[in-house]
Amino acid sequence: MLTTRDLKDSHTGVTIRALGAPGANTGHNYFTAMTWLSDSRHLVLYTDINEEKMSVCVKTDSESGSAETVAEQLEWARGLVSPQDRFYYYEGPLIYEYDLWTGASRTVCTLAGDAVVYGPLSITNDGRTMGIYWREGNDWAIGTVDTETGSLTEAARPSFAEPYPVANHAMVNPEDGRLVFFAHEGKTEHIPDRIYMADAVSGEVRNGYRQARLDTGAHVEYVGHEMWSPDGEHLYFVKYPQSPLKPTGIYRVHKRTGEAEFINGDYAYWHVSLSPDGCWAVADTIEDWETSKIVLINLRDRSSRLLCEQPMWPQHPGHPHPSFSPDSRKISFTLADENRHLWVGVIERGA
Repeated sequence: MLTTRDLKDSHTGVTIRALGAPGANTGHNYFTAMTWLSDSRHLVLYTDINEEKMSVCVKTDSESGSAETVAEQLEWARGLVSPQDRFYYYEGPLIYEYDLWTGASRTVCTLAGDAVVYGPLSITNDGRTMGIYWREGNDWAIGTVDTETGSLTEAARPSFAEPYPVANHAMVNPEDGRLVFFAHEGKTEHIPDRIYMADAVSGEVRNGYRQARLDTGAHVEYVGHEMWSPDGEHLYFVKYPQSPLKPTGIYRVHKRTGEAEFINGDYAYWHVSLSPDGCWAVADTIEDWETSKIVLINLRDRSSRLLCEQPMWPQHPGHPHPSFSPDSRKISFTLADENRHLWVGVIERGA
């Protein structure tokens, strides 16, 4: 059983339903991985998170706080909820499936050799294809997994040069299980080629967004924290406030053409997440490392509205990482209480 608290935001007056345990730390999934079940009432949360980020993973009723254990010892944010209400998570070379209504569990696949899976995981809207990345020795690989058969398909093995060799954040396109985004990881001010697309069938790998450079070769767009739109047509990302080339804020790039559009730059955005109905985005902000704003963006007219401003931690798992429920009406995020312990806040999107 988790405790429920109703908080009132002092900046906007919005009511926040907070879920957690006094004196302990509770968090939700990374913003690109669904936290909510399809009924938009239950969530999968991580509670009793310790210094090593290990936790008890639970299915929680957002109205009553009642909780059922999914996994006794699971590192924070190692899983996602599929549209079919199956919880997928990884441990070492293994990927597991847990049915959140029946409790049935199985091993989806086991990677060979010394391969180790990393997260976050991603999955298509039909639940058939998962996007993953893994490490074998010093190599990073991007691929997909058939959730029914466990068949693994390698899409790319980028081999980026030092000092930034990591390829991560693999996300399968929600409507095209062949297409996988992945990121060239590193300090964004040093990475001029962050966004990549890989075709798991043809083997084609290409830079999905050409970041601008000066005539001197210096790059002037610092970008990251990407997420696919639910229809799979665009990849959304944030151009961070410290980027020399303005305007900064939320952008999107077309999956095939690479054509980019500016969406909104009203705040110092950090992470951006899309609503399943494709009409909204929600973002947190990075300003003073003590508090973060949660901002709603209307994708039809590209206007913004401040929802709340709450304390946070500057390190994982205390980033807000706001994300939507399947009905696109609720937003969950992580916040810190008056004693700097973490809770998961739930707010109504509103009109």
